[in-house]
Amino acid sequence: MTAAELDDVDRRILAALRRDGRLSSRALGTEVGMSAGAVAERVRRLESTGAIRGYGADVDPRVLGHGMRVLVGLQVDQGKAPLQEVVDALLALPEVVEVGIVSGQWDLVVTLQVKDQHHLRELVSEGLWGVPGFRHSESMLVLESFPGGDGWLGT
Repeated sequence: MTAAELDDVDRRILAALRRDGRLSSRALGTEVGMSAGAVAERVRRLESTGAIRGYGADVDPRVLGHGMRVLVGLQVDQGKAPLQEVVDALLALPEVVEVGIVSGQWDLVVTLQVKDQHHLRELVSEGLWGVPGFRHSESMLVLESFPGGDGWLGT
């Protein structure tokens, strides 16, 4: 499915499900002005075409004792290890939430969820520095974050 194939109702359904993935077809129908059956059919189509990749829970890491989010800019020596090997090594670390291949100063931006600064130090020295081809990193503590909106959906 391409963006051109999505209409305004599809985009409004997607925006509503991003806010609350547990909305019933009836609640979605009320929000977009359609019957529950028609909305259920649209949701099935959005799922089958890959526009909706899945549903999940918004887990608060602080409740689980991992209240510090850290972004790490990582440089690797080009050609020392295949990029996929580096990404796989990072994803094998349990504290890694996401790895992004980026342009600019850094080769990768890694999002971590750690307990505290001691946990971060241990992870950096025993985990990140051991990644194949590691050259340099810079850690940035996330002091506070704010969720963005659904404007990119075109709603």
